[in-house]
Amino acid sequence: MKKIKFYPYSEETVALDISPEASSKFLPEWYKKAPSLINNGGISFGMIGTTIKKCMPIFDLITAGYMIPAPCDIYVDATNPEKLEWSIPAGILKLQADMFAVHAREQYEHLPINKDMYHKDLFRIFPFWSVGTPKGYSSIFLQPAYSDSSPLTALQAIVDTDSFVSNGHLSFLVEKDFKGIIKKGTPLIQVIPFKRESWGKTLESVEKAENIFSTQGLKLRSVFSNGYKNFFRSKKEYR
Repeated sequence: MKKIKFYPYSEETVALDISPEASSKFLPEWYKKAPSLINNGGISFGMIGTTIKKCMPIFDLITAGYMIPAPCDIYVDATNPEKLEWSIPAGILKLQADMFAVHAREQYEHLPINKDMYHKDLFRIFPFWSVGTPKGYSSIFLQPAYSDSSPLTALQAIVDTDSFVSNGHLSFLVEKDFKGIIKKGTPLIQVIPFKRESWGKTLESVEKAENIFSTQGLKLRSVFSNGYKNFFRSKKEYR
């Protein structure tokens, strides 16, 4: 089993007692509360009605990789259109200068930001944990997939974390006019390690496509539910 490494920034990082964990430990509240079946699983026209909660490709994305959470409560005030403001609890104010910053606006003026939705400032948060991976593996940094509603939207990127341990700030768009607290433990970024490989493409014939679709379709629909999960899905494991 490959190991992803998370490096603490300092002794204070460890003392804050909040560390990256497998994404499966951060299931969104909406997902946990959602029912799996429609009409209590009654069969109609030879089918069982299921909801998005039974979609394994979505589940696999939600639970992929690891989540880096907010290391403490973060107060954000985006009501002033010209200046984003922030603060953390008084007992750890000495960490604030290391934890937060904003980008110079010239750095991202060509980024197509919806100015009606987001504040002008691009918020930078240093989560106090850095990411390293084995040789040949990079990491994709994502907005937490299908997450609960959040005023923060992460800028997404790929870092070659085998040669460069990601030790910088994460960048976020902030919902315009938001004023409130991002709670300690709130997922900030989803980190999914992957193996770097070279790829090429092949355009297959219609005949081959029809043969594949017909064969897998019969197998998929030979059961009332969970066809993809039972016959095609490979289990993913992150610890």
